Amino acid sequence: MFQVKKMHRKWLESSLLERIQVKAMLYQFVYEVERQRQANGKDYVKPDLVEQVVRYIQESYSQPITLSSIAEQFNYSVAYVAKQFKNKTGNSLIDFLIRTRIDKAQELLLYTEASLQEIAAGVGYADLSYFIRIFKKTTGVTPGNFKTLAQARVKESDRPKIRLRLSNAGWTERSYIVNEYDNHYQYNREGDSPMYRNTRMSMGAAMLLCLVLMLSACSSGNSSVNSASASTSPAATVQTQTSSPDADPNSLSTRVYKDSQGHEIEIPESPQRIVLQGNSIGDLLALGIEPVGIDRRFIEESVYLDQEKTPAQDIGFPTNLETVVSLEPDLTMLGYAMDKQYEEISKISPTVVFDQNAPLSERLPLIGEIVGKKAEAEQLLADYNSKAEAMWNGLRQEGRIAEGETAVVLIYYWDKTMYLMKDGGVPNLLYHPLGYKMSDAVQAIEPAEGAPYIEVSPELMHEMLIGDHLFVMYPADADAEKSFNELLKTALWSTLPAVKSGKVTFVESKWNYDDMLTSSKLLDELPQMMAH
Repeated sequence: MFQVKKMHRKWLESSLLERIQVKAMLYQFVYEVERQRQANGKDYVKPDLVEQVVRYIQESYSQPITLSSIAEQFNYSVAYVAKQFKNKTGNSLIDFLIRTRIDKAQELLLYTEASLQEIAAGVGYADLSYFIRIFKKTTGVTPGNFKTLAQARVKESDRPKIRLRLSNAGWTERSYIVNEYDNHYQYNREGDSPMYRNTRMSMGAAMLLCLVLMLSACSSGNSSVNSASASTSPAATVQTQTSSPDADPNSLSTRVYKDSQGHEIEIPESPQRIVLQGNSIGDLLALGIEPVGIDRRFIEESVYLDQEKTPAQDIGFPTNLETVVSLEPDLTMLGYAMDKQYEEISKISPTVVFDQNAPLSERLPLIGEIVGKKAEAEQLLADYNSKAEAMWNGLRQEGRIAEGETAVVLIYYWDKTMYLMKDGGVPNLLYHPLGYKMSDAVQAIEPAEGAPYIEVSPELMHEMLIGDHLFVMYPADADAEKSFNELLKTALWSTLPAVKSGKVTFVESKWNYDDMLTSSKLLDELPQMMAH
């Protein structure tokens, strides 16, 4: 077990080339285990059911998992699997699943720069607020506070997460995970949808990257991809580079681009094969560009699902380098960059980092500049702004919004958690200069320390949902609808001023994104939503 942990730690901390050594260690380990087995004359014994379930969860925790799906996987009844697991481990199966996911989330928090949303999705929780809630119930702290505590102790221990993680004794059954349908909300679509299924790089891909490195080392020094600059600049600059008279006329013309992290890279003027890491897919599609590789988590529940002419390859999360190599990109765009990713991916293709969380008005021209369509991006923004003004002016002329009228936005989840939203795709449009105002009371409310959103309890609705018009966002699934209908029947809800005046608009949460495609479609949909 010590050898396995050592290989795992080295694999996480090593560079791409050093991982080849880890594979050699693995082959030696497998050889030694098999040699000892044959020497002892012991035949292979099939693990019992519980051991198989444990192994399955440890390998598939990022997938949607329920008691029912486990029982179906191993061809047993739900009751039998639950009983066997509890008898042997002392914990419920779902409790073990949650612990496995939170353990992995702790690793990602400590050893990567991934955002909370990325970590939540990577360990099997599509709903960020649910992930934060269950993380705190499991560990006693929020993910943000956990990372802060770990960083404070990093000098005291090589593995601070071991000291912060709960011990086995701390795990007890909880009433909220007894139901076999717990985690059912994570089923986004039928079929396989793990976030980590492609994280291991094949030996062939590793050797290919080694060959690229050797060729680069032997080149004359006019490398097409410069190393990362030591300085960091938020501004991005572009310098067109002309081809020499003897250059191949069929080759792509290039230019030198300085990205948001200060890397100076030679990139194509008009890239043809783009791999995108991040959630800006709708921006590229709006510009008429279909990337060859994306993280498909960000498109499965989008309003523009199935609008790709040729569906892009799923590069997974974390990004599968082997898949990127196979796609042969001429440009890779990173909306975020995890630890050592830039170094590794830039060996495959020219790689640019940009801020995917920048406002649409700043982000779209930047993306347009990267892909050689800056003028088109600026025109898209101009058209959007004109259309938004026309929409709000039309609503005012129809008397559907009055001067100085305020609005407040609530997002509701299937597990009955609610959050006050002050930004995002829907709030950003509602608080347009010609749209609704935000009340002073709502402006003054801030999220609790370590929380990304402002949580609203039923008892505090009257103190927090202050606005003439209430907009309620909700996920379109049966669980959310059922629990939300229960809230609608309560006296606390029915006595809200906006509810009593009939000024409540319901919006599916899939509209709460600010990419250009979603934002443009929302301009057409919002007046219709408000009419109901």
